[in-house]
This record gives sequence, structure tokens and C-alpha cells, in this order.
Amino acid sequence: MPALKPKIGKDYLANSGLPVRVAENGNGYLVLQSLASDNLFVVPVDYPLQFFNNKKLTCKLRENPYSERTERKGNGGQAKPKSLAPIIDALLLEGGRTMRGLVREVKRRASSACKGKDVRSNTRARIYWLKRKGYTAKRNGQGRIKVFPVITVELL
Repeated sequence: MPALKPKIGKDYLANSGLPVRVAENGNGYLVLQSLASDNLFVVPVDYPLQFFNNKKLTCKLRENPYSERTERKGNGGQAKPKSLAPIIDALLLEGGRTMRGLVREVKRRASSACKGKDVRSNTRARIYWLKRKGYTAKRNGQGRIKVFPVITVELL
């Protein structure tokens, strides 16, 4: 049963069973957002959509809800740069990488957030702040860095 007039923000199913959300309804077109991959795509207004039904899904929905896409104003269309700290912290706690490997992996995971930043100094700063918060940083004989929390034992 196709939906006659899709509404912005409502969830529907494409004929293939792909869960989509109507992001925009323009003159002669619809912008649909995939609920499986967060991709946006443009389709004609008469594109056949069905009412959302969990039993007819052909792919798994993402667990994290999507935030509204907003227009960026005030900074020339540039997005606010994301922090490198969560990525660097996760890699340091994981361990098994040299400083060069850490820098390479951070640049790979957050390529757009690294523009104009000194990733090596950011990594050194994260090690410093983790030490201040009670973590210990160890290097093995090959120069691989591992950060782990210090466990204190109180004697009675």
C-alpha cells in the first residue's frame, strides 16, 4: 500500500525494503535519507513509498538515532571542527602502536578534523592529560605506546 503524500520527518519503506526518512519535499522531487546508512538521495515525487513496517525490512536499522541536518550559518559554510581527543584516547588505550603509527591512524580515522592541526602534538598532549588523570603511559622496546589506568591498592 503506497503512501500518497509523504511527510517530512516520517519513516517509509522503498519498494526494495530499504527504510528511508523524508528529509525534504521540493518542487518535483523528494530527498530521502537512508535509515541504514545515513545517505541522502533524490527521487521524483511520484517515487513509490510504502508505510513503515518492521517486518518488511531488508536491512538492519542503525542503532544510533540520527541528528537533524541543519544549515550551517556564520562560519562560511564550514562545519565546526571535531575534537581529535576521543579518537586519540581510544588508540592510546588500545596500545600496540608507535607514535608514527598513532599519527597515521588518527589521520586515517579523522581526516577532515585533522586539517590544520599538528596531530603529533595533539597525541603528546593527550598522553600528558591522561597522565594527569591517573593513567600511566608505557613504551616497550619497539617504541609501542600503551596507556592504562593506575590501580591503587590500600593496605589496612
